[in-house]
Amino acid sequence: MDLKAAKAELREKSRPYQTYSYYLIIPIFIILVFLLSLVGYNKGTFGTIVFVFVIFAHVWASKLDLVRKRKHVAPILMYVTQGLGVVLMVLLVTEVSAGGTGNITLGLSSLILLPIEIIAIVFFFISDNDIKKAYPTMKEDAKAARLEYQELRRSK
Repeated sequence: MDLKAAKAELREKSRPYQTYSYYLIIPIFIILVFLLSLVGYNKGTFGTIVFVFVIFAHVWASKLDLVRKRKHVAPILMYVTQGLGVVLMVLLVTEVSAGGTGNITLGLSSLILLPIEIIAIVFFFISDNDIKKAYPTMKEDAKAARLEYQELRRSK
């Protein structure tokens, strides 16, 4: 086997384990971001990082054929949350610029966005379990493909 084919095989065999890891880490990170926002940290940067991870996880999950279609629900809910967040921030800026305090928009965003994020967290864990059931030997397959690729790389 040549190096290029080994690298392609490594990508293919490690994809389920990488996706599984992202689908496990993303909801934990969302909960952490929420808890940090309660303490007073600005969650803007953390939210962007979570959003980037969600995009990567969604792209990788879309290439997993053995997993059911509900693997797309959690990332789509996160996309909806981000979109609604932008709309609600525009409403907040409009309200504050009109002389208001912004409390109504912040309350509305909490009532809308938080339940959607909770549902997304549940679906991340459900999809994570589906990946685990569909690819029971994913960790071993990824390690074996990585070792084979590294051996070929060292031999050249």
